Amino acid sequence: MSWADRYRPRSLSELIISTSSLEKISQWLDQWKEGVPVKKALVLYGPPGVGKTSAALAIAHDLGYPFVEMNASDQRNRESMKSIALMAALYQDISSDFGIPGQKKIILIDEADSIFEGRSSETGGDTGGISELLKVIQRTSNPIIITMNNYYEFRRKGAGKGILDSSLAIEFIPYKRRNDTDYKSFKVRLNRKIYEILQAENVNVDQRSVNEIIEKNGTDIRSILNDLESLRNGSSSSGLSLRDSQISIYNVMQDTFRSGDYLKVLGHLYGKDFQTEDYLMWMDKNLPAECVNETDLMESFDLISCADIFIGRVMKKQHYAFKGYAEEIAAGVSFKIKDKNRHYVKYEFPSFIMQMSKLRERRNARKSLSLKMGRLTHMSARYAMEYLWFYNIMDRHSPDFGRYISEKLSLTEPELGVLKRKRL
Repeated sequence: MSWADRYRPRSLSELIISTSSLEKISQWLDQWKEGVPVKKALVLYGPPGVGKTSAALAIAHDLGYPFVEMNASDQRNRESMKSIALMAALYQDISSDFGIPGQKKIILIDEADSIFEGRSSETGGDTGGISELLKVIQRTSNPIIITMNNYYEFRRKGAGKGILDSSLAIEFIPYKRRNDTDYKSFKVRLNRKIYEILQAENVNVDQRSVNEIIEKNGTDIRSILNDLESLRNGSSSSGLSLRDSQISIYNVMQDTFRSGDYLKVLGHLYGKDFQTEDYLMWMDKNLPAECVNETDLMESFDLISCADIFIGRVMKKQHYAFKGYAEEIAAGVSFKIKDKNRHYVKYEFPSFIMQMSKLRERRNARKSLSLKMGRLTHMSARYAMEYLWFYNIMDRHSPDFGRYISEKLSLTEPELGVLKRKRL
């Protein structure tokens, strides 16, 4: 058994998290002790290795509740959500004839941002488990804990927004900035935990090597313990390779606005897994919140405008080498902002990208609804699409028609929105 598993926290008090996160979790648990709260699910989101799953298991241990866990993405389509998660949500236990009457349990949906999501080749409908998970949350009589790495990407998926709006979402990170009290507390508690583990394992590691490992892995406690275990097996701290991990756009944004390190930001952009134009839109959206000086704001927007010109040439003339120029220009924002914002800023998703995503979802919903209606009425999907206006009129004059079609064709939420002509 690895050290990360052997020394996994057994209770909330052992978790190395920020005080505010711990208080929010405790308040949510108190609400469940008093009855069924409005926010029935707890969403813990943050980078890998910070202890999201450990927190869920610690909560179950502290409350003395059994837990049902779903963490394999290939087992979390719509049918498995119905057969396992929904049963667990409605009943007190899914084993031993539903266990002790009145006993609650914890339902853990681990790594929810990797839940299978696709479309049926026969019906065109959503075969994924995200829309079904929303129904589970709405009907549950038991606490549900959902963990994920990427909050914003999950929110863009089908019923993802509904799930997050129905849940208490907590950003699960030990600290936000290295100059706040949470960071100091994190370092103290982490070093204490490492010392206890090394003592229990009878392993000697010098403090310099421990500091190198902590600095290299940041908030990833799992990786820190794995690297320490490697030292016991004979590896040197200098020989531990950096893990291949794609840095998120949120981290790049923070380094752009806060670090003042041009080469660091440029290095992130060279190894990014997102589009350069998306990076420009993210900066355009969040620059006003980060800049406290009007001159810094003006000069930063000048750089973004110049970078956008090169992106335009890439799109119009296919001069793809210009994309590198755009990145080098845009990264210059890192040293244009001279007065750093010392307050925490929650970066907002660019409205243009979000609107394009909604329009794409709307088009896909129209196509899948037309295919389903075509199968039901024995006509092609193209002709069925031409009559969607007629089905909308029937739905407005007869609510029973809409309910019948929805149940008959197993309509997804976006498809139902098209039938009822709901606005985006």
